[in-house]
Amino acid sequence: MRPARLIPDVNVLLSGFTSTVGPAFDFYQAARRFDVLLVLCERHFTELADVLSYPAVLNLGSGVITPSFAFRAATELHRLGEYHEQVPKLDWPSCPDPKDWYMLDLLVASHSDGIVSRDRHLLNLRAELDLPVFEPRKLLRLGLF
Repeated sequence: MRPARLIPDVNVLLSGFTSTVGPAFDFYQAARRFDVLLVLCERHFTELADVLSYPAVLNLGSGVITPSFAFRAATELHRLGEYHEQVPKLDWPSCPDPKDWYMLDLLVASHSDGIVSRDRHLLNLRAELDLPVFEPRKLLRLGLF
């Protein structure tokens, strides 16, 4: 059986990197074991670079976010993931946050099994547009990792 191919939201990745327990940590550990395959694109890395510069994020985990940590995280993501450099941009007027459209574009372009996020507006699209968007906790209950 092939592992689920899942598009992680950066907030889930960040929790997976900096936590030692919880569903996002378990999800990231499953990716490290290749029990799930992370599907990523360039926008993941640019958003991660932006987020890692926020003062509130830099203070997570007692200073765990250093330039070295950020480099290791990006390198590991490239090693663990299926990377899509060119992703066609589509219009998603039902998604209120245009900064998240790249994950929807990637979902269509890569034929992934779903998006993993805790953002309420993305989770609402599951019902509105019948899109596979899951919270890490839900995937854990489904036994996908």
